[in-house]
Amino acid sequence: MLTPYNQSKFVYKTLTAATGEQFRVVFLLTMINGEVRVRVISANPISKPNIIFLPKFNKKQSTISTVAKTPTKKAESPFNTLFFFNSQPTRAPSL
Repeated sequence: MLTPYNQSKFVYKTLTAATGEQFRVVFLLTMINGEVRVRVISANPISKPNIIFLPKFNKKQSTISTVAKTPTKKAESPFNTLFFFNSQPTRAPSL
């Protein structure tokens, strides 16, 4: 007489619950009459220390200086420099 249990195997899985807890679950997989059946053998919580590294925020000082404007005179932008025009050689006239 043949037994209906052909192949039995233990499977270990780490599962995460909806609350974020992790469990190590042991399943028993068996094949009975051509059907795979699964049974939970044990579920043990995995305890790890919760180490949380929070970001550190520093208040950085702005490097952009404010330019005071007078109503009659346009203010020069602190972002533009005139060195570009000094470094360009003059072109020879084309004939």
